[in-house]
Amino acid sequence: MFRILTILCCTLLILSLTACMTARGAMDDTAISGLWTDQKGRLYALDADGVLGLPGWEDTFGADWSFSGDVLTLRTLDAPGKPLRKTVLTLQKKNLFSLDFRDEKGTLFRFKKSRKNVKRLDGTLFYRERILLPQDVTVSASLISPDGKRAASLRPAHGQGQLSFRIHYLGSDFKKQAKLEACILYGSEPLFATTAPVVVDLNEKPSVLLHHAVPSDEANLVGTYWRLKEVDGKAAEHYPDQPEAHLILKDDGQATGSDGCNNFFMGWTTQEDRITFTPGGATLRLCPHGEEQARALYEALPAVQSFRIKNNTLELLSSGCVSAVFEAVEM
Repeated sequence: MFRILTILCCTLLILSLTACMTARGAMDDTAISGLWTDQKGRLYALDADGVLGLPGWEDTFGADWSFSGDVLTLRTLDAPGKPLRKTVLTLQKKNLFSLDFRDEKGTLFRFKKSRKNVKRLDGTLFYRERILLPQDVTVSASLISPDGKRAASLRPAHGQGQLSFRIHYLGSDFKKQAKLEACILYGSEPLFATTAPVVVDLNEKPSVLLHHAVPSDEANLVGTYWRLKEVDGKAAEHYPDQPEAHLILKDDGQATGSDGCNNFFMGWTTQEDRITFTPGGATLRLCPHGEEQARALYEALPAVQSFRIKNNTLELLSSGCVSAVFEAVEM
């Protein structure tokens, strides 16, 4: 008898819950956040902080979402430089395990809670150049698995120097590590980007250095921001909280730059492929890193006799041998 009463009570409880859920009523963001799937099997990650992820989608990227009253608003992006697309869904019915919405055209969207293994990677992108970003830029970031599977995000961003990114990915496609490609775009033009894929740990929050995007045409000797790539046969290093080693040749015969610690200025002249640097001055800052590199660049420039430009690479030569190599960065 007790068992029968228990079954009846549970049945009544389920029926009452179902009736409550079926009736339209107020819901908040907490109740609707989470991972959902629609009737087409597409996934929607509605993060509690308002970020929208669309894991597994190929040509559409999630930006953000909001829920007010009975209206769910999803904002998505199809491509860099394109305007955000807004989808407005009105709640029609709440079931125990699903939500029924209709869009402005009357199309039904049935959302069900998903148990898919969807994870997310949060991180930051930063650059060292002291260049102000336009007000509205887009952050693009992609994960690449060892077998070539990809998970990507494309999201509007605001800020200077450091921007955040978030990638939602299927846990079955990625293990502990993956390669990351990222860039900051204005319209469809990249402003800063990774020069090569960066290996990241998916259990951490990576901070990834971006470099100024290289111009597509061959760079001009004058007026280009030349970032040090190699000096005295050694690859250049760039250190946190220190200026980037670089060189800028101005059309008034002045050259300015940094050795990676101190800023400097000097005179320069050129004729055909000949170039000469004359003594100038420099700041007297003490830096924890890069002393050997700074000294090598300081000694190399006065000895330079000629130059050559290959696409976006500047080589400075002394007695026919390359003493320093720079790469063009668009200003």
